[in-house]
Amino acid sequence: MELLVVLVLVGIVASLATLAVGDGAERQVRSEADRLAGVLRLARDETMITGQAERALGLRRDGYSFLELVLLDDATREWRPVTDTQLGPHPIDQQIVELDLVVEEKRLALPQTSGWEPHIRLSNTGEMTPAVITLRKPGSTIERHIEVGADGRVEVLDAQPED
Repeated sequence: MELLVVLVLVGIVASLATLAVGDGAERQVRSEADRLAGVLRLARDETMITGQAERALGLRRDGYSFLELVLLDDATREWRPVTDTQLGPHPIDQQIVELDLVVEEKRLALPQTSGWEPHIRLSNTGEMTPAVITLRKPGSTIERHIEVGADGRVEVLDAQPED
């Protein structure tokens, strides 16, 4: 009888562990969305504190990075990735998470790996380019949305935001 009770308890614990772990896809998408939203808030706050005027988030299919506008000479300016470990380039495994970007109700095609271009600009007053960044598991319905408001609000949502 004691052996049966132990086997039942082991079975229950094993089934709960299996449900908690699953295939991990939802957790990976959720974790990546939370990370991106967190560093977007950090970059917004840092831009407001330091007063830097020219900063943006650049997205590619293989990752994202915050960018600074660098003056090369009197007539030439160029967007370059921030060299900070938190805000600098962050790679994304495209087999686990794919990115999608909608700015001003237009879906933008993200480049694969060629350079960085600014997509969401950050103002030193806290304002940002309104956008929706979608992170999803390829070939799945698992997705998370990051809604960026013009007022600098950054929210992670389970469902697609309504217009």
